[in-house]
Amino acid sequence: MSPNPPKHGRYVFISAFLGTAIEQYDFLLYGTASALVFGKIFFPTLDPLAGTIASLGTYAAGYFARGAGALICGHFGDRVGRKTLLLATLLVMGIASTLVGCLPTYAQIGIWAPILLTLLRIFQGFAIGGEQSGATVLSVESAPAGSRGLYGSWSNSGSYGGALLSTVALLLTSRLPEADFLAWGWRMPFLFSAVLVVIGLTGRARLPETREFRQLQATRIVARFPLADLLRENRREIAIVFMARLGEITWSIFVLLFSVAYVSVHLALPRQVVLMAIMAGAGLAVFMVPLFAALSDRIGHKPIYLAGLIACAFYVWPYFNLLNTRDPALVKLAIVIAIGLIHPLMYGPQGSFFAGMFDVKVRFSGVSVGAIGAVIGGGISPVICATLLAARNGDPLWVACYVAASALIAASFVLLAPRGASAPGVAPEPAASSQAGQS
Repeated sequence: MSPNPPKHGRYVFISAFLGTAIEQYDFLLYGTASALVFGKIFFPTLDPLAGTIASLGTYAAGYFARGAGALICGHFGDRVGRKTLLLATLLVMGIASTLVGCLPTYAQIGIWAPILLTLLRIFQGFAIGGEQSGATVLSVESAPAGSRGLYGSWSNSGSYGGALLSTVALLLTSRLPEADFLAWGWRMPFLFSAVLVVIGLTGRARLPETREFRQLQATRIVARFPLADLLRENRREIAIVFMARLGEITWSIFVLLFSVAYVSVHLALPRQVVLMAIMAGAGLAVFMVPLFAALSDRIGHKPIYLAGLIACAFYVWPYFNLLNTRDPALVKLAIVIAIGLIHPLMYGPQGSFFAGMFDVKVRFSGVSVGAIGAVIGGGISPVICATLLAARNGDPLWVACYVAASALIAASFVLLAPRGASAPGVAPEPAASSQAGQS
């Protein structure tokens, strides 16, 4: 691959990092607002607990829409192009989030308020399902030789940026008097989405379609049914990507969701302790994700990913030891290491590692399989962890065993990845590539 001009690299960075940050900002903003405000203004006829559960149910609807969005966007991303799909997902997410900020309340339009809220959440989930896979593929295919890991990490780094941005936005508006916050303050972060989307669309519109996809179009070998080709020719790669993503998301959700409940409820520490630790860890991860990705360009994407999974399996034990001290400083240290150092070992090289296993004809669809693993892992892990904790009457031994086992099982699948996927900054092995390219 010939070197790209510096301006091209800047556009790729803006498209991947900023575009994904904006979409994650919108997606995660909804989750936080579900817990803080939606139960009161969209489900006021329910008691407070039921209203909160109902509002979080709309959050879950969008989460599971991610799977459908990933598969459908993967199909069209392999059919019509990466750039076109990424412009569409960013536009859909921005419109849906802005409309959430404009929604009338239950007091104004009755039952239509929660119905429209749920519908907009489904659109959000659909868009985010295609966003990260597409941004990763576009970045990897736009990268100069030897930098696929770094370029492929910008989308994941942007995810952490979006998480920080959404948290800060609601923290600022929640400082308003409660009456003002419920009346109009909560709407401001959603309406701000319109500004962010314009910025993101401007960056993406200036980026050309990737050279590899343009070559497919020029030679008229674009797959008619990419998903069917993928299922026929890449079963092993599908299993590897699915399990690798499931292992990574199990760790992420374990730290981000389970730890919040464990520290604040079981250990009875102030919720602020764990939330500040998560913010600090996410801030560190913004930088560590591309750093580990750049390292993977030198020594291989597969070894770094394996190191991350093995680190999860071993670190979960001292992690609980640190939490159980109930010392706020040690609790924060444990969480910052888990989010800011351990998770980026997997999240950094993930984009290039996954993309490197698939031929360009089915690459968007292949990488999107990881989103299905994320939906399943993210959906079941909190339930499993909570059940295991209750079964041991608050002793986290079985939770630690589950997390360690998940990481080691995922590592065993990663070991099966083809050589091309682990080589520093290169495309798949020719044999694998030609096999995937058959229609």
